[in-house]
Amino acid sequence: MGTTGRAPGQQGKGTENTIHNRKRRPRLRFRFGVIVFIWVLVFGACFGLYMFACNLFGEDPDKNSSQEGTTQAAVSDTTEAVTAPTEGETTQPAVTQPAVTETEPVQTTAPAFNVNPLPEREPKSSDYFNDCIFVGDSITVGLSTYQFVPAARVYATIGLNITRVMTENVATEYGKIPILDGIKQAKPKYVYVMLGSNGIAWLSNETMLKQYHEFTSAVQEVSPDTEIVIMSIPPVTAGREQSAESPIQNADIDVYNSELLKMANEYGYHYLDINTALKGNDGKLPVADASKDGMHFNKATYEVLVDYLLRHTPL
Repeated sequence: MGTTGRAPGQQGKGTENTIHNRKRRPRLRFRFGVIVFIWVLVFGACFGLYMFACNLFGEDPDKNSSQEGTTQAAVSDTTEAVTAPTEGETTQPAVTQPAVTETEPVQTTAPAFNVNPLPEREPKSSDYFNDCIFVGDSITVGLSTYQFVPAARVYATIGLNITRVMTENVATEYGKIPILDGIKQAKPKYVYVMLGSNGIAWLSNETMLKQYHEFTSAVQEVSPDTEIVIMSIPPVTAGREQSAESPIQNADIDVYNSELLKMANEYGYHYLDINTALKGNDGKLPVADASKDGMHFNKATYEVLVDYLLRHTPL
């Protein structure tokens, strides 16, 4: 009486449900196995079609993979063969490397303007002489005597030679003072120097060139921005070569001028070759272009000289 239990009808119903559930479990297992079987069949069919397609078109996936690996290896080997130089060889730079000329240092052994003898250019006007000082002897004096160059721009005296150029007083716009003092105050853009005609007959080239360079160096010291133009000394006539009193040989002039050219190239000066411009076909100054002494010029020759000078400027 104190025991709780199910009614006879309820107990029978629970037993019936249990039996019913047990009967349904095998059916679930059967359906899962069918699904697995179908999946296996589908996979096998797909694999079979895949293999059939490979055989039909002659493609071998493994072979393609092998070829790709071989190609990459060949490229790697080729790259190593190109980039690794053999012993004793020099590796050439790659074509794609930037040009090295942009980073190369500028050559400073010779100034960029040093093109000697000065080449012909578009002629300058006579105003060009306002930026110049002309240093020399009586031949240079003639530039102002014939009024081709303003007298204030000519630092020259009759009889001046290279041994006195450092101490000689000349007329300048600042008074009669040493040449270097005048250049220091004027600070011209160009200094033209023509010295040697007085001295070529008795001074050695070694002596003249040594003192010539001492003077040009001093010019650069007192006026650093001034550019120096070395003028060759002009030829003389055949009569002056045979003069009994003071003969001058054109052969000696040519040797001296060649040394002036070397000096100009060595120290970065300009070189104006008026000697060649004034020579005749025989290599001498024509008599018609010279004064009676066979050394100085007439006015027509100065016209030729000035025209040549204005057509052969540094810039």
